[in-house]
Amino acid sequence: MPVVAMGAGRLGSYRTVLLALCAIVFVGSFSGSEANSNLSVWLSSTVRNGAPVERDANRFGCNDKIYAVIDLLGLESGEHRLQADWTDPGGKIREHVDYPFNGSGGTRITIWLKLHPPKGSALFSFFNPAMGMEDFIGLWQLTLRVDDDTRLDTKFEVLC
Repeated sequence: MPVVAMGAGRLGSYRTVLLALCAIVFVGSFSGSEANSNLSVWLSSTVRNGAPVERDANRFGCNDKIYAVIDLLGLESGEHRLQADWTDPGGKIREHVDYPFNGSGGTRITIWLKLHPPKGSALFSFFNPAMGMEDFIGLWQLTLRVDDDTRLDTKFEVLC
């Protein structure tokens, strides 16, 4: 009997490793929508010398101006179109960017999002900074599309 128990233990270990590898492959297949090495983005609210500075965290405050620095590589010469949707935690597109541009090779484009509280809530924001900003708090998504064929989704969090 000890031999069978040892064999079952090995089989269980192999099964666990196999399941973990399958989970990694499965989750990786969803991680950036249509992942494309020619499109990348990083987010920041920190600016130095007039330009956004890359940082590690994707967590922002309700009063931050959130910059998305988009790098495009391998562009064919000619006209292109960048589209971006900033989607709030409730699934509502709060800002849409439709930016036609000419380029070839590599191009960097910076866009931004600035959240504005509803009128009248600024008076009470001294007591409660989140006043009027409840719909903005939570996990956001920035969806980028280039020429309607390349897509990248990036998630970030807004807290007050």
